[in-house]
Amino acid sequence: MTNNVYKAEREWPMTNLKYNFQEFCNRSGCDSAEVERIYNAFSSVECWLGGGAIRRTLIKQALDSDFDFFFKSADYKNTFVATAKSKGMSVVRETKHHTELRGTLEGSDLPVVVQAIHFKYYENIEQVLDSFDYTITQFVYDGEFMHTTDEALWDLGRKKLAIHKITYPVATMRRMLKYCNQGFTACGGCMADLYRKTLESTEALGELDIEYVD
Repeated sequence: MTNNVYKAEREWPMTNLKYNFQEFCNRSGCDSAEVERIYNAFSSVECWLGGGAIRRTLIKQALDSDFDFFFKSADYKNTFVATAKSKGMSVVRETKHHTELRGTLEGSDLPVVVQAIHFKYYENIEQVLDSFDYTITQFVYDGEFMHTTDEALWDLGRKKLAIHKITYPVATMRRMLKYCNQGFTACGGCMADLYRKTLESTEALGELDIEYVD
């Protein structure tokens, strides 16, 4: 396989796929209930749940991290935060990139952490998918359907790290270490592209504090 597969900006267009999430999980032998429970707590707000919670569900890992929500505008994000507070959740951290809330939600006494992402807003799910750095994070749930790409499913199945797009090189580098500790493998081409993009980015050293979403 050539390094071109891992170019920071993939040359072929993504093939966006859409599956009924519950049916997909049933066929795959994984449990969609927790993702559905968390999303349904905020179903009155137009939002999308993306990234790590979907990935961990598909590979049957514990959902012991945060749940990342994305929005079309600041108004939707503000409504989401207000809804979370009305359900007894509390803001535990707020940065220019995200608002983090912690608390319990109906259906479980266990605490949950949600993040309202607001360093950028998105017109549609396709834009959310396209914003992720690694293909294995390209999963978005809209309350019924899981949106992803064929590359994401392929790379997740073989537990390989492949770069889709790099916007925040330092954050992407930090996340590579985390994913490798979780059993994912980065080939030489993936690491070379990340290194090259970091060197080329004039903003790389200016975004050291960003905590990019999982």
